[in-house]
Order: sequence, then structure tokens, then C-alpha cells
Amino acid sequence: MDITDFNFMDGIAKTEVLASEGVFLAERNDGCFRISLYQVNDFYVEIYYHKTRYFYICIRSFQESAELYPYLQDIDISEVYKVIYSFK
Repeated sequence: MDITDFNFMDGIAKTEVLASEGVFLAERNDGCFRISLYQVNDFYVEIYYHKTRYFYICIRSFQESAELYPYLQDIDISEVYKVIYSFK
């Protein structure tokens, strides 16, 4: 499956693909939304959930790695630095 096939699916089919083939990567908050990020094959999918109403609002797919920027600030790589600098 590629991103074009995914984009032509309806919402229920997209959630089924995320459940069966998606790899959960991260989650973030933005206003009244909780946004979950998944990887499916060579593309990414965000699913926007309303925080208080507990249903999804939209599903957005993309392939550009620049779109991952909002998630990068929450990744703690301090342990990686410790390993890298312990070999010096």
C-alpha cells in the first residue's frame, strides 16, 4: 500500500489500516486535539482526536520528513549523547 491508495480510502478503512499495519511513533497535544503519529510503509499518518469528546476528527497522511518537526522537540536523546561521548 502506498500513500495514494491510503488517501482514497474512507475513514473507517484508514483506521483499520492503522490498527493492522501502522506503527505507533509518537503523540503530541495541540489545543483541543491529541495527535497520534503512525508510520505505514513509506509514509506517515496523523490521526487527530478531540481531547474531551473522544472521537477522531481527521486523518492526515504525508511523506515529507520535515512534517515530523512538531514531534522532534519531545524526543529525549540525552542517553544517546552519553553513549557517544563515553567513547572519547
